[in-house]
Amino acid sequence: MNIDVKSFLKRALHPKEWKSLYRENKEIVSYVFFGVLTTIVSFGTYYLFRFIFPDEKSVPAFLSWTFNLTAVFSTESATVLPVILSWICAVIFAYVTNRIWVFESKAAGAGILSEFVKFCGARLLTLFVDLLIMFLLVDMTGMDGTLWEFFAKVVSNIFVLVLNYILSKLIVFRKKKKSA
Repeated sequence: MNIDVKSFLKRALHPKEWKSLYRENKEIVSYVFFGVLTTIVSFGTYYLFRFIFPDEKSVPAFLSWTFNLTAVFSTESATVLPVILSWICAVIFAYVTNRIWVFESKAAGAGILSEFVKFCGARLLTLFVDLLIMFLLVDMTGMDGTLWEFFAKVVSNIFVLVLNYILSKLIVFRKKKKSA
């Protein structure tokens, strides 16, 4: 699928073109739309969990290990637990919306479980990308503050969004070729 970005953007400025643009690029448009919603879920739950668990003292004992994951770098990470918890929320939301509206999966029965496992596996890879970017931009730089964390999360989500689409398209929701 090749998209002439310049032509697409030019047409997107004209409301009369929107319906035909959507029909021509339904999968990408739907993915971006639900990607934005997933990002809102991810950001919202990240900041909710960051508020609930601001430091190691606020975390239940069985979760305190998350603050020590980066001890090898002589630092404590306050972003690991919120990233993991927000990832879980975002993955569930993204799977449902991608399955139904973006890739229109026809899997049934055990196929749904297989698809979900592949989806979670692909998203697990991008969780590590998210963790790495957040760790590098927030924990390793020592730059904290809501605005800097927000910037770091935006940067991280751009990488994650693109990588998630590629993995979903090529691995998880791959369409079977029709035999001639």
